[in-house]
Amino acid sequence: MRILKLLRDQSTNGITTYHRMLTQALLAQGHDVMLWPGEQSRLRQDPRTWLLHHRLEPLVRSAVASWKPDVIYVSHYTQARLAHRLRETLGIPWVTCMHNGHSPKRMAQWAQLLTNTNGVVTMSRTMDQLYQDLVHTPDWPAAAPRPAFLLSRLPLVLPPMRAPHDPSQPLTLTYCSRLSGNKGPRCAAWLQAVASLPEAQHFRLQVIGGGSHLATLKKQAQNLGLAVEFTGMVADPGPWLDRTDVMTGAGYALIEGLVRGCAGVGLGFGGCFGAITPERLDEAFTINFGDHCPYPLPEAPEAIAQALTQAIAMYRQGVMSAVVTQRCRAQFDPAGIAAELAVFLQTVAR
Repeated sequence: MRILKLLRDQSTNGITTYHRMLTQALLAQGHDVMLWPGEQSRLRQDPRTWLLHHRLEPLVRSAVASWKPDVIYVSHYTQARLAHRLRETLGIPWVTCMHNGHSPKRMAQWAQLLTNTNGVVTMSRTMDQLYQDLVHTPDWPAAAPRPAFLLSRLPLVLPPMRAPHDPSQPLTLTYCSRLSGNKGPRCAAWLQAVASLPEAQHFRLQVIGGGSHLATLKKQAQNLGLAVEFTGMVADPGPWLDRTDVMTGAGYALIEGLVRGCAGVGLGFGGCFGAITPERLDEAFTINFGDHCPYPLPEAPEAIAQALTQAIAMYRQGVMSAVVTQRCRAQFDPAGIAAELAVFLQTVAR
């Protein structure tokens, strides 16, 4: 199958990570995949992305037609507008992967685009329900078929399991996320939570990520009396994750820790989900560990401290943490995710 992926850019974030991991798995299974812009580009404003606008569709039409894709796959609104237009001019099926929700105005605009898409892919049940509700409305155009849906998962090339913790060494607690927007205050609350724990001075602490709140967070850690290693933005968090025992975050950040054998605390856009236990793992998958939550979650440092206490105890006990790790390694294995997506794309593109 020939799949053309239109991306906004190749800057480091969860969406480009998704496409990078998925592309590797699809290529390994014999599919032809073209990324525009290509993986070699890390420019936030790559000149080639300027062409990926619906008003410039006549300029890119011949290039797209010459590659003869079976389907176009997008994740952002601007590229979806172009795919929508290419469907009208070239008849090429297109599918969109919806990673997040949007403002009411943008959701209404997405609803208009989805009238000629072939399929919608989501990563969590919360997002699946959000977009199912968007297209299953009484005012949906009668002449427009509703798109097919696939509830998929985030693919992750599985790293080796981390080495067992040396009991003579302190536990390492890590928070991983970009430190801007409302993720900055999430990290601030995590620092306060850690400072309130009885063993606070005996932990090794790491914050992985960069952003506009970094300087403020460094000062806060100092004021709390915490010795924290702030990595800033790093291309590969692997070396820090490999020495992490208890990981806090959501989405890819948390998943990368869980599949290595870390205990986890879900802390995302929606607030603090709590410790990732075997009993609550399916619920955690449903809301992407706190990033896609349709109901309010606690945000206070006290709730995060309680979750950390439970996760630390679970890690030290060992058995429950191992159960979570094995399920996560199966859940996010890219080979199965790519195979399932390829079948979906082939079906909707007929």
